[in-house]
Amino acid sequence: MRVILFLLILIVPAFSFYAGEVIIQIEKTWDLSANETVTDLLLNGTFLIENDFQRILQKNISGGAEFQTIDGITYVIFGTDEFSGDKTITATATVYASYPLEIGTNPLFISGQANATPLTQYDGAISSIATSMSSEKETKLEVATALTDWTYRYIEYDLSYWGANASAMEVYHNPKAVCVGYTHLLISLLKSLGFDTRFVSGYAFADEWQAHAWAEVKIGDSWIPLDPTFREAGALDARHIASSYSEDQSEVFDVLSARGEGFTFNSTVSVKTSEKEQFEEVLFVHSVLYDDDLKVIIYNPTNSYVTPTYELSLPEYLLPTDTRILTIAPEEFETMTYHLTTGELEAGYAHTIPYRVVMQGTTLNDEHTIVKGTLENGAPSEEYEIPKDETETCPLISAALFLALFSSCFRLPQAQE
Repeated sequence: MRVILFLLILIVPAFSFYAGEVIIQIEKTWDLSANETVTDLLLNGTFLIENDFQRILQKNISGGAEFQTIDGITYVIFGTDEFSGDKTITATATVYASYPLEIGTNPLFISGQANATPLTQYDGAISSIATSMSSEKETKLEVATALTDWTYRYIEYDLSYWGANASAMEVYHNPKAVCVGYTHLLISLLKSLGFDTRFVSGYAFADEWQAHAWAEVKIGDSWIPLDPTFREAGALDARHIASSYSEDQSEVFDVLSARGEGFTFNSTVSVKTSEKEQFEEVLFVHSVLYDDDLKVIIYNPTNSYVTPTYELSLPEYLLPTDTRILTIAPEEFETMTYHLTTGELEAGYAHTIPYRVVMQGTTLNDEHTIVKGTLENGAPSEEYEIPKDETETCPLISAALFLALFSSCFRLPQAQE
């Protein structure tokens, strides 16, 4: 019997570009209006944060207002003794943003409890989930990424909840929300275990720029960003721009105060990306297919922890797409093992199976061949058996051997946009 190669076309959505570095232009405008003269008018508007992840390269303001920076947060301040009519204040800035793939600190996890606000309060059910998810984790980073991943999987994204100031307990018992609800629940889970957290308000890119919220957690001396809506931890897409910190959503607002009646204001924001770069290629990826078992092996050659969002895609009838957040220790391997459902593959042919692995900075497009032999006495014909390779029978080789064999057996994937 002839062996005929069939290419099974893998249909996947367009690759989601993970930006490792971006330069962004942001403009925020406040429109003030008073039908009658008011006195002691004061505008205090949130604008931008400067932290380990973003830096303001330049900023300008118009309309007689001024910038004021407190604890790394830049506010727009405008005050006047008397005001009537209409006024527009515009603040613009150029921002550089970059989020870490590599994290240098990861202390051991010791459970505790932290005070929560009404919107991030936890009950016994939330505490039980957090305890269960952390029971087999050794370090704080492992716990934080596991809870971020669980929150993403647990909640159904529902735009009808846009504008709702849903509490963590409301979201837990009715798991539908947008970013605010995702973040409240994640903060609640973390606080039930004793983590220090903060609520981050700002903007993020998802097809277009829009208002967004995520969390940061204190691990060692560092604040680590966690975005349960986008399923990212540490290595956030750099198209996240933070404008303010708070305990929860209830503290996020611009304030206009004045003595008198009939004054109003509103604000609008425009954000655009002027430059962007992919994450650096850091991780090594290799896969091994033996019979119907597929192993994907990821090696972290750095001296830091890495927390990529991992996705493996094959034809759905062979294996559903697998996505998760990984936490890989320095100079360590992470191995995922999958059993492929090959019953639909016709016997007597060799089938070329494409697959794809996507992480921040790393994309691997490759293929494996599955040979389905004719059945003779209930067993595959020898002429169609897949040859056994020594490297396939022992994929968990040492780091030194991994690097020694890399040029011949392993490939460094090429990043794609």
